[in-house]
Amino acid sequence: MKRLLLILILVTTLSSGFAKGLGYAFSGGGARGFAHIGILKVLEEEGLKPDYISGTSIGAVIGAFYSMGYTAAEVESLALAFNWNSLLQDGIQRRDLYVGQKRWAPFGNIILELDEGWSPQLPSSLYRANNLNLELFRVYAPASNYRNFRDLPIPFTCVATNLLTGEAEVFQHGSLMQAVRASLSVPSLMLPFEIEDQLYIDGGISRNLPITELRELGAEQIIGFKVNSSLRTSDDLGSLIDVLDQTINIGMTRNLSLELVDCDLLLEPDLLDYTSQDFKYVKEIIEIGERYAREHIGSIRDFVQRSQAQEHIDLPRFHEDVKYDIVKLDVVGNNRISYAKIKEYLGMEIPGYYSVEDIYNAARRALNSQYFNVLYPELEPLGNSGFVLRVHLKERQPKILALNNAYNDEVKLTASAILSIDNQLLKNSRLLAQIVLGGKNELNVDYVKNFGEFWGIYYRIFSYANEKTIYAYNADHHQVNSSKSLEWGATSGIGLFTSHNIISEAFVYYSNTSIYRGISESDMPSRFYSVSGFGAKLYYESLDDYSFPKRGVMANMKLNFARDEDYSDFIYSSLRGKYEAHVPIVHNLSVILGMQIGTYFDVNEGQEFDPFAIGGMDGFKGYSRYEINAPHYRVMQFGISSTLGKLMNVQLGVQGLTYDDNEFIGNRISDEFCYYLGVGMKAFTLPIRAQIALNERNEINTMFSIGNDWDIFHFSRK
Repeated sequence: MKRLLLILILVTTLSSGFAKGLGYAFSGGGARGFAHIGILKVLEEEGLKPDYISGTSIGAVIGAFYSMGYTAAEVESLALAFNWNSLLQDGIQRRDLYVGQKRWAPFGNIILELDEGWSPQLPSSLYRANNLNLELFRVYAPASNYRNFRDLPIPFTCVATNLLTGEAEVFQHGSLMQAVRASLSVPSLMLPFEIEDQLYIDGGISRNLPITELRELGAEQIIGFKVNSSLRTSDDLGSLIDVLDQTINIGMTRNLSLELVDCDLLLEPDLLDYTSQDFKYVKEIIEIGERYAREHIGSIRDFVQRSQAQEHIDLPRFHEDVKYDIVKLDVVGNNRISYAKIKEYLGMEIPGYYSVEDIYNAARRALNSQYFNVLYPELEPLGNSGFVLRVHLKERQPKILALNNAYNDEVKLTASAILSIDNQLLKNSRLLAQIVLGGKNELNVDYVKNFGEFWGIYYRIFSYANEKTIYAYNADHHQVNSSKSLEWGATSGIGLFTSHNIISEAFVYYSNTSIYRGISESDMPSRFYSVSGFGAKLYYESLDDYSFPKRGVMANMKLNFARDEDYSDFIYSSLRGKYEAHVPIVHNLSVILGMQIGTYFDVNEGQEFDPFAIGGMDGFKGYSRYEINAPHYRVMQFGISSTLGKLMNVQLGVQGLTYDDNEFIGNRISDEFCYYLGVGMKAFTLPIRAQIALNERNEINTMFSIGNDWDIFHFSRK
């Protein structure tokens, strides 16, 4: 009996040395959080698996993956597959826009929404993070059946900070995607994330190392993964990113000390050289975590001896062929846009069977309408009877004020304001009003009413007035004259549009032009003329970007007729057209093929009527805009473009020019050539372009522009 009692005491003593519940607490820290993955790889090698997981911010992202049953190597593959920097970008590729938005060129360096009282609303964050929302939906969709996070292969919680109360909020049930996204909402960088009328920001502000949550789940031993940096010194606060990083770390540091006391093993790699925004170093940061764990393998193995290794449980992985039985569509957050219209934007027939990729693409289509600031899907199971697809959204204000500053060599500095009003005067309508001051003065008002959302007919009323300087050159291409041109008029048309690429329009117009003397070496007689006529337009566009496209086609053509002497000072017929194709051949390298033509079919000989200005950055680059002009011309272009890094674009090519004063170009291939080199970059929404060209006279022409300096109403005009 004494021996049996001793054995029982010994077994009880030994078993009490093993954790009945092992928990992993993953801290926040932005990009530094990828060190969690490296540490996990080493812990797996040592046979250590947790019974519980809790995470904050990036720790919630990685912890949720691990709770779903992914191995550390699989989590690493997921992390490396993401382009983390692009996940925060809100831009929509131009080719994905509906053709209704492509009627106008991009405009506005600063975009402000106007509330019901017409007051500008300042943005509450740098990014809306729609790309992040959709990617999180994609990767966490396999866990949609698990509304209670305790039922996951490894029970899980995550922490966010309630922006309204300042308290930590522990998520243990609901949508895993929503819980992780709430925990990840870095203040000022991302919009506060809304769930059931509550707003949430990064969990690290209130609870950066969620050890208390693990104890409440049942963990008796806890490993803390701490990757946020210590507070920086004044010498290390040299940039906006450094200050933002420090601001977040202040909140994290304050709530860490109490949690660390209750941590059985703390793993803290040195990541001071990396900021929370260094997502381009994912692989290096993972390696730092792994290297740190191997350097501290002794203390880890000592801990392993007191813990029990857990079996790995697999969750079925996402596969694009898996179809979800969607039996109902719910929409949350719409006020002005109807349920039926949102369903139309999604392009889904419900009930129906859809894969995660199908739902992802449907949400993309709706976002491409540009009527929503936020839109993302959620799948909620209805027992054994399928799923509810719940679409969460925030509508964009229908009134937008866009401010734009631009400079180019032709008109110098301009400042403009554009007011955009959607669906206020009539359903499916847009009003754009622009005022431009500076090197040129303009007032443009364009109103379009669509009959149909994605395809159908429309009518347009466009009115304008502009004043600009026109320069005249002599035969030696020296600037000798300048004159002022004041033009006003209106265009009205009826057109047909498809969903993404094609617009055609028949129109009538009236314009009145006054050309009067500027500063010149000789007197220039003033000219006044008015023209009324009719015409037709055709526009096709599939470019991925308007400023620096890498793929796609842009083609437009305008036929213009003025045939009645009672209404026009000139009798003529004209054709203008432009074609430009960007064909990718290898990664980040595209071929450019282009052609521009213009001709007046039946201008009387000797009649001087508005000859085409051929040169300039968007014409024949060998000359400035007004340096040569003619009633008949053709420009051919061949070039290559390459994207360097994420911001810079380089173009190199050759253009051939043929022009004539009397007849359209016959069999002549070219009158002269020019060779050009262009460099461009886009800083936020501000495109910068610089070009240099060498013409056949061995003259160098340089061109420079900054901002959206193009005519946003190029398709609306006559």
